This record gives sequence, structure tokens and C-alpha cells, in this order.
Amino acid sequence: MYKTTWLTTVIVFFFISSVCYSQDKTIDSIKVILANPKISDTVRINTIIAGMDNSVTWGKQHVAFYNQLPPVFSKGLKLKNLNPKVKEKYLDAAGVYYYNVAKKEIFDGEGNPPEHFDLAIKYWKETKDYKTMAMAMIGKGTYYRKLADWPKTFENFFNALKYYESIKSKMGVSHVDMEIGTTCIVQEDWEKAIFYLKKSLTYYDVPASELSIGDRRDIAVLNNNIGVAYTRLKKLPEAHKSYLRAYESIKQNNDPQSESLVLVQLANSSNDMGDSAQAQIYLNQALALCKDDLSRQGVYGNAARIYYKSKSYAKAAEYGETSYTLALKLKNIGSRTGMSNLLYRIYKESGQYDKALKKYEAWIVLKDSSNTEASKNQLAQQQLKYDFEKKELQQKILQQQKLTAVKLEQQKHLSFIKLENEKKSALETSRNKLAQQQLKYDFEKKTLNQKLIQGKKVAAIKLEGEKKTAAKNNWLIGLSGALLLFLLGGYFYYRNTKQKQAITVLEKDQIKQKLLVTQMNPHFIFNSIDNIQGLIQDKQDKEAVDYLSKFSKLTRQILENSNENYISLAEEVEMTQNYLAIQQLLYNNKFRYTISIEASIDADTIFLPPMLTQPFIENAIKHGLSNKSEEGMITIHFYLKESKLFFEVTDNGKGFETDKKTTNHKSLAMTITKERLIGYTKNQDFLVQTDNIMDQHTNIVGAKVSFEIPYIYEN
Repeated sequence: MYKTTWLTTVIVFFFISSVCYSQDKTIDSIKVILANPKISDTVRINTIIAGMDNSVTWGKQHVAFYNQLPPVFSKGLKLKNLNPKVKEKYLDAAGVYYYNVAKKEIFDGEGNPPEHFDLAIKYWKETKDYKTMAMAMIGKGTYYRKLADWPKTFENFFNALKYYESIKSKMGVSHVDMEIGTTCIVQEDWEKAIFYLKKSLTYYDVPASELSIGDRRDIAVLNNNIGVAYTRLKKLPEAHKSYLRAYESIKQNNDPQSESLVLVQLANSSNDMGDSAQAQIYLNQALALCKDDLSRQGVYGNAARIYYKSKSYAKAAEYGETSYTLALKLKNIGSRTGMSNLLYRIYKESGQYDKALKKYEAWIVLKDSSNTEASKNQLAQQQLKYDFEKKELQQKILQQQKLTAVKLEQQKHLSFIKLENEKKSALETSRNKLAQQQLKYDFEKKTLNQKLIQGKKVAAIKLEGEKKTAAKNNWLIGLSGALLLFLLGGYFYYRNTKQKQAITVLEKDQIKQKLLVTQMNPHFIFNSIDNIQGLIQDKQDKEAVDYLSKFSKLTRQILENSNENYISLAEEVEMTQNYLAIQQLLYNNKFRYTISIEASIDADTIFLPPMLTQPFIENAIKHGLSNKSEEGMITIHFYLKESKLFFEVTDNGKGFETDKKTTNHKSLAMTITKERLIGYTKNQDFLVQTDNIMDQHTNIVGAKVSFEIPYIYEN
């Protein structure tokens, strides 16, 4: 039933190719064949694959075709005593299905691509189709590359390389080299990227008439990535030439999306070389060709960079945010990292410091997650492992050849030595007498000459010795002075450089602290003004004047202290009292408060960073006492413990939830305060202690927050 002949398959595909002169008719003809229940499974599988080849990749028809494969191969693989060729066809169908499922999941950004790639590899391995196996391994490696999982990326690429080498597939080896080079681009290992990409490019060194559409696309990709690497190495002319070669190759394919990406690179390259007019022309062409999110993300990102370089910050921010949103949607960590850094610089230089700080924090998190340096080491390890395994067999063969050659050489050498010794022995006997006479004559002659010139030499040696001694002393003095000057200059230069670096770091820290301090809650200001207006309208003039006086004093204190790195504890307490008095009015006097300082503390000699306590006091009032309409109590206490200054605020409210002690209300004020504390203490593990207050029946009767405050003592 399942047996088919090659003639049947040929007839089926001859029929398809002969009657189908357009893609639509091809698809219709394939559907007609598949509708016939009498065709064999082998013909059905071949016809389904033909349908996939003639439909738009990942389109509805393409997916519909490969979804017809599971019923066929699932049923077939359960049969016993199968013909080996028929079983191979079922296994191949299973591999095709799971490979396409994995690629579609990568395209959609969902599912579990590694699992389906492994299934494809499993079935293709059983058929010993190592070429398709290696193709699945490359697909799996590219998936992990998108996740920045470098060890798994290179593991899959080098596994694929082994199989391509075993079947001597030059095209496959070129493909792996291209993927490794592209990965090095992502890792910013530019020299290694150029090496692998140029190595891959040699496969396409054939006449243009022999190149297919896929070949031209690969050539464009390789030249484009080589251009990227040259750009980062500041070799701009070489980069521009590579981009032009990529564009000349891809524009022959009538592929707008790929062409737009290369045009963006040409725009960047032209801008880098100072030709902004040509850069704008390339950029407009690229934007007109965008058809999908991936190409849009790249074009918008590069447009942002071009406008940033020309200081058009509004346009740069607009394009940058669009590119960042698309990178987030595409789960592209590398693009998000680069774009967050660019947006940070755009907002900083345009004076939008709040947005700049957010993008800077996002960039730090994304940069650390990439773990790039470890991945480069993994590439080197995989390369060494591959080279070792490849050369091991060659070394064994060469070892045997060398051993044979060494033995032969030793035999020749021994024979030669023996012959030479015999010749020397014969000559030595005849020459001994002559040599003895010659030696005697030479000795007598030399003795006479030595006596004649001995007197002259003694005098010359003494004079020369005195000259050399004087010259050595002069050189020693000169070199010692030069060395001393060099050391002194180096020391002062080193000390000056260190001082400049320390001043720069201190200034940056002070600027950041001042930026954080000046972030005053606008809602508090607006509510305060509304309350003053309400008191005036209600004819409560005395209360309005009192409230306005406290609000004015608090505002002045905040503005003055924002320019200070440290204020006295007495000033901090006074500012806190004004703040609490205003808060009492805001909340209709639903709470009382006390502020206490340990007796051993001199509030005028203890200096601490301003406004560290206000966010925690506000949190206690706003959220801790949210369940009370009256009789609320806020208690503030400053005390010393083991020579360290601590701040503690307690309330008699609802306490912290047991399963979640941090809320969204804490995210901005608490985060900013913690960053300030970390900046002062240089301790990344700084801890804010939060606890619930319990009564004797373990009921929650309030909450307590405490932490150490960095301070300086000034007598």
C-alpha cells in the first residue's frame, strides 16, 4: 500500500511543472493532488513539501501545508516492517515539520523553538541526513543568539560545523562562518568578526552568472556586516566600500526590506564621513522601503543616531523611542541596550534629566545581562576544541611519517660520521709533523714581537683607562640627572592626574545628588496651594496666613538645602517639623506627631545629607495611616548605635502586608533615596529595615521603618 516508485513521483511533479505556469496555478494543482485519497504517503509528502516551496514563507498557505504532515508521518512511523526508503521518507517529513514549527515560533516570538529544533535533529539524524541536521543546529544557534545566550549559540554553530566538515560541504562551512562572524558583530569583537565574514565570503568567489538570489542575499549580508565591523574600528573608507558592495548585490534581488537595511548603513557611513546631504537621501530611500517591524526598528534606530549627531534632539528622541519599542517587541536585547544608551545621551544633552536618568538605569541593567566578555571566551574555547579534534587525526598520520624519516636520517648521519672520521685520521697523521714545526716557529716569532711592543701597550692601556674612567663618570652624572628629572616629572604628572580624576568623580556625584534632591513632589505643592485657597475662600484668614508662612518657609528650606551636600541635624528636624505641620492640615489633623533626638546627640554638630527622611515620613502618613480617620500617631526618633546614626519612623496604622512589604508607592521616592544613600555610603547592599509592630496577641498595630544615615561630625 505504501510502496511507490520513482516513476510515480516523477510523473506527479512532471504534471505539476507542465500545467502550472504561475504560482497560483501551482498551488491549485497541488491542492487537487492532495485531495485525492488514493495517492501514496510518499507522493503526499513530496506534494506537501512542493506546496511549502511555492507559498509565501510563514504565510497562511505555508503553515497550512506543513500542518498536513503530522497525520501522515505519525501514522506511517507506527507501521511495522516498513521499506527502509519509505521509513526514511516519514522521518524526513517529521524533521521538515518540526524544523518549520521552530522557525515559525522564532518568527512570531513565541513557543519553544529549541524543543522543536531538537525533534527535527532527532528525526534527520536517524535518516543520516547530516546536511539538514546541521541546518537545524544553525537555526537553534541563531535563536540563542537573539537571547544573548552565547555558550549555547557557539555550541550549536560548532556542532553544525563538524557535520558540514564531515560531508565536505563548502557551502555549509561558509554558512557557519557567516553566522559566527555575525555573532561576533553582536558581541562587538570586530577583528574576529571580519576574519570569519571574509572567510565565508570566499565561497562566493565565482562568476556573477552563477550566483542565485540566495547567493546575492548572502553576499549582501556578509559585506554589510564587514562594513559594520570596519565602522566600529574607525576604518570609514573600507566600511563605505563594503556597504556599496552589499547594496550592489542586494538591489538585483528586488528585495525592498533587505535593500532598506543596507541603505540605512550607507546613510550612517555617509554621515560619518561628513556628507550629511547624501546621508539624508539614503535615509529617505530606506524609510520608503520599510515593510516589517524588524526593518523599521533598524531604520528608525539609525535615523535617531543621524539626527543625534546633527543635534536635532527632538527628531532623534522620536525615532529612538520608536526603535526601542520595536526592539522590545522583537525581544532584541542588543538593540534595546544600544538604543537605551543613545536615548540617555539625547535626553541628557537636551536637558530632559528625568528621562535621561530612566534610560541610563535601563541601559545599565541591559548591559550587565548580556554577559559579553564570558561569551567571547566561550567562542575561543569552542574554536580550540574544534581545531584540536580536526587536527588530531592528521597529527597521528604525520607522527608516523616523521618517526620513519627520523630513523632514516639517523642512519645516514651515522654513516657520514664514520666516513669523515676515517678521512680525518689519515690526514691527521701526515700533518702532525708539519704542524709541530709551524707551531715552534710561530711561538718564537710571537715571543720576540711581544717583547718589542709590550712597553708601548702598557703606556697606551694606562692612557686609555684614564680616558674611559673620565667618560664613564660624565655619562653616569648625566644619566643620573636625567633619570631624576624623569622620575620627578612622572610623579607630579601621576599625582596631578589622580587629583583631576578624584575631582571629576566628586563633581559627578555632587551633581547627581543635587538632581535627586530637587525632585520635589508636585502633587504636594499643588495640594498645599489648593488648601491655602480654600482657607481664604472660607474667610479663615489667620489659618491661611499661618499655613502660607509654614509652606513658604518649607519651600525656602527645600530650595536652599538642595544646593547643600550636608545640613545639620537641627536644620533637618526643623524642616521635618514644618513638613509635618503642613501634612496635618492636609489631612484635617487626623494624626499627631513627635520628634525625639537621643540625649547624647548634639544636633548642631551632626551633619547629614538633606531630605533623606521625608519620603519615609510621607509613606507612613499616606499609606500607613490610610485606614485611620483620626487618632493617628507618627513617632520619629534619631539615635546612635555603635557610633552610627539611625533614623526610625513608626505609625499606629495598618502595618505592612505580610506577603508584600514593598508597593508601587515606594518605587520612585524610596528608590531615589536608596540611590542617594548608596552614593554616600558606597555600599550597594544598603538595607532599609521594615517591620510590623505587634501587640501581645500578635495583632498588627502599626509599622516601623529604620535605617542608618551617613553623617559627619563637625565641632
